[in-house]
Amino acid sequence: MQATRWGIIASGQGANRIAFLYYAKYKNPSIGDRVLLLNTTPADVKPEKPLEHIFAQSPELREKYEKIKRERVCIFGRAPSGAGNNWVLGEREAIEDYENIRRYIASLRLRSSDVLLGIATLGGGTGNGSLPYIIHRVRRNPGFGMERINNFIALGIFPYDFEAPQRHFNAICGLSRLLRYNGEQNAALVILVDNSQVEHILDLGRGQKEERYQRINEEIIRAIHMLIAPSTYASKATIDIADYYQLPSNLGTIHFTPCLSLGNDPDVLSLDAILESASNNAMVPLDKGTATMAYIIVIAPEEKVLKGEITQEDLEDISREWAVKHLAGGRGGILRYTSLITSPESKSVDAMILLGGFSLRRIMEKCLEKYYDFKDSLSGESSDERSRIELAKVEKLEKQLKDYIALTEEKIARLEGKRRKAKAELRKWGFS
Repeated sequence: MQATRWGIIASGQGANRIAFLYYAKYKNPSIGDRVLLLNTTPADVKPEKPLEHIFAQSPELREKYEKIKRERVCIFGRAPSGAGNNWVLGEREAIEDYENIRRYIASLRLRSSDVLLGIATLGGGTGNGSLPYIIHRVRRNPGFGMERINNFIALGIFPYDFEAPQRHFNAICGLSRLLRYNGEQNAALVILVDNSQVEHILDLGRGQKEERYQRINEEIIRAIHMLIAPSTYASKATIDIADYYQLPSNLGTIHFTPCLSLGNDPDVLSLDAILESASNNAMVPLDKGTATMAYIIVIAPEEKVLKGEITQEDLEDISREWAVKHLAGGRGGILRYTSLITSPESKSVDAMILLGGFSLRRIMEKCLEKYYDFKDSLSGESSDERSRIELAKVEKLEKQLKDYIALTEEKIARLEGKRRKAKAELRKWGFS
């Protein structure tokens, strides 16, 4: 059986920087060189300035960037100045130039059993506009002999709290389209990250802007590394790619967020303390007590595992206790997977809890006021038909997201408020 391979498609300037940083930092055999940067204007595929202080320390990193620029950059569309933070135009450019995009995706040579991770910052126009459409096409009708890739995971990054209403309007529209496209499930899994939340977790203070942004991006790529880890390292209980999305899809709730605790000394901190630490570092604002699902991934030093000091059985027991304590319903949620991964290079313990199915209330609270500020100012008219933001389409996206939220809230309420009495249920099954 062939190992699962991953590819990364990053659309838009912010996503391009994150994908490049991941490629440069982690020599991951599951990824290889299968990284593709998409943009609507050549000027935006330039992370040089934000990365300049890193390039100064590492000439090798600059060389890797030049290689990516030569071989893995796709400029699509015909607007000379790009999408201009207009997701409608970003989507239109992708629709009209899909054949060009498709050729680049085909060059990654992924099989139907492999995984594509799509990255977009939800506040912008290019990535937010194009990525949901690209996922829709690749999963359903890729065209020209390219294999359908059902395993398309999306990473959507919310704008900072201080950003303008247009960005938050874009984010709500983008979230709706990643979850559902034309009324049908789109991405197999949607992983959400909020820039302001990550900045708060890292307690970055008032340092240099570019350095703060760099630190946030580095934390995001650490989450990507943990997500892919079960496909890369030796695992005592592998979380396969199908485990990530098949059951959540059946449950109808496919949104998750990473919670990280990295660099822990195994001689000082126990596994339960590490999981507790991770659960306090969710990368979006949420009430973790509303989460209904969790994937728990731990990377431990190989010597500790071989000596039996850290075992899959211990992780299972500790994860179960953690889930009963924290997840919705007081019985450990409705879905939980754990995987202990050994790393010969590591001296510390890294943990990620991928929380899923949680209430989106706190995310919506931070966006909705600005969303309506922008939406209520729209006229639905534009001299350029290709970039016109149609109010009727926005209303459809809004309803689509409301329906998804209602489904999520119903599942949480069922766990929290409708706990069935075992004796009554047993009688229904015919037991006296």
